[in-house]
Amino acid sequence: MIEEDENLHKPKSIHAYPTKDFFIRMITRDISLRDCIFDLLDNSLDGARRNFSIQNHENCFSQFEVNISFDRNNFKITDNCGGISLSDAIDYAFHFGRRSDSPFEVKGGIGLYGIGMKRAVFKIGRKSKISSEAENDCFVVSINVDSWERSPEWDFEYEDAQKNHSRGVRIEISDVYPEIGSTFSDPNFRNELIKTIARDYAFFIDKGLTVTVCREKVPQSRYQLKQSEDLSPTVDQYTDDGVEVKIVAGLIDSLPNEIPDDIKPKDVERYGWFVVCNDRIVLSADKTDLTVWGNDNFQMWHPQYNGFAGFVFFNSEDQRKLPWTTTKRNLDEENQLYRRTLEKMKKITKEFISYTNRRKADLEMAKTAEEKTNPIDITKLYSPKSLIMPRLSGNTSKEEEVTISYKKKRREVDEIKNHLENPTMSAKDVGKHTFDYFRSTELGK
Repeated sequence: MIEEDENLHKPKSIHAYPTKDFFIRMITRDISLRDCIFDLLDNSLDGARRNFSIQNHENCFSQFEVNISFDRNNFKITDNCGGISLSDAIDYAFHFGRRSDSPFEVKGGIGLYGIGMKRAVFKIGRKSKISSEAENDCFVVSINVDSWERSPEWDFEYEDAQKNHSRGVRIEISDVYPEIGSTFSDPNFRNELIKTIARDYAFFIDKGLTVTVCREKVPQSRYQLKQSEDLSPTVDQYTDDGVEVKIVAGLIDSLPNEIPDDIKPKDVERYGWFVVCNDRIVLSADKTDLTVWGNDNFQMWHPQYNGFAGFVFFNSEDQRKLPWTTTKRNLDEENQLYRRTLEKMKKITKEFISYTNRRKADLEMAKTAEEKTNPIDITKLYSPKSLIMPRLSGNTSKEEEVTISYKKKRREVDEIKNHLENPTMSAKDVGKHTFDYFRSTELGK
């Protein structure tokens, strides 16, 4: 009988230690520069909530300001949102990820995963200086990425600093990576950043928050839907698994008159479905199967829907329940709360699509009803109600019309224009003329 080695079944270890390289280079690849900046802006907003016990009322952010500036070599963001206490900095704020015993001290906040600030500073440059002044603490953390990576220790060192009675956080990043610096130098990046902040933080700015980018104030952007006796947005409010859900949808603009059959859906920034988590817009003007369009064989987006906008608000004191991802730029499509909400979104969208099909038979009446409305801020809509679209005459005696669209060489179209002695004739009129000519000569009509 062969004796079995007593060490054969003894547990042995396989090392699974994290590496600094993973945090410095890998997790930064999964997020855009813009969204890294937004993570820092989110931290400022959570600081305001944490330190001043903000209530959800008009102008509750009016005392807070966040300033962002950058050039080819430097990036800086400063706020007056209360700062980080030294105990939070030591125990939580500078950890890579949120510990299981870490408290959610910001109820209803935006931060969740505990990687935003570190990921942002690693993404942008090699040297960072993070200064904080809270009610009882004032300190500075300096990070040299190259030196920290070589060190066997994972800790960051801090120094006590003298108070200047400006409660807030200042993050300065120097030795910016060349590709990041090149982006910072592009005026289009600055303009797009301002535009996107105005859109995605519209509900914070509406409550008084001031944000500046390179000394330019981010403008206020309001979302308003059309409302009248004959047309009114739907409002649905309910609680699901401790999360407050509010769905508002209707016309943000009048619908188009005529859409050629071959036109492709365009990225119209005001139309589609919006998803908002704790006042932060996560998904904007979506026209894909991330929301309803083409989801499980649902109707694809079509330009005849240009004018429709739907907003889904998820609000919870426990951010973990909300259906967003770490970048806050996408949704967790498997989240059961979101999937249940999606069914309600589809029902509303079907009602709207049905109206767009009916309005073709009485376009003039529909346009008149869509124009005679007053805009109302979606934040002012509370009382639950169904979607109301204009009642049409139902006149079906008018024959259904279709759009004929095809492409021909410009030279050939110009030949017809010249033959008709009308060189300024539109291509559309050329098409109508040739169609009528065919019916007359070939069909005798």
